[in-house]
Amino acid sequence: MDRLRAATLTVTVLLATAGCTKEDGPPPPSPAVSLSPDAPAVRLVETDQADLHLWVSNQSFTDDPVALTVSIDGVEIVDRLFAVEHQHNWVLFPARVAPGHHVVRIVAGTGVEKQESFTMPETGRRYAAIDYGNAMDERQRHVNWFIQSTPIGFA
Repeated sequence: MDRLRAATLTVTVLLATAGCTKEDGPPPPSPAVSLSPDAPAVRLVETDQADLHLWVSNQSFTDDPVALTVSIDGVEIVDRLFAVEHQHNWVLFPARVAPGHHVVRIVAGTGVEKQESFTMPETGRRYAAIDYGNAMDERQRHVNWFIQSTPIGFA
């Protein structure tokens, strides 16, 4: 099982490096424009204001489309259906996330859930990818989370 998940994560990273992307489809919700001290610690923003570039994709031909919800520290930033589209459909959700420790939670409409922690730096950006998929036998559904300090290859 661990080898299968490692292989799936490797494929996600390879796809990210290979340049598979598509930004068609409904845009993310309108970004928050408030930059006041009482602004939410997590919110969607314009791409140039984002310190987290979050890419989300459905990699499952079995569950096409699939509903995915993504929240950071309980703040929902993604809630939509994702089509597989030959596994090249990566959608960007630019977000502003306060420096410090955070928890991302991903929930699929099929019942699959994943929760991971990550740290945002005081300065600079982070680049993350979430993909939903099935094991080779098409039975084992899973969600992968990947985050790094350098841009993802397809971004």
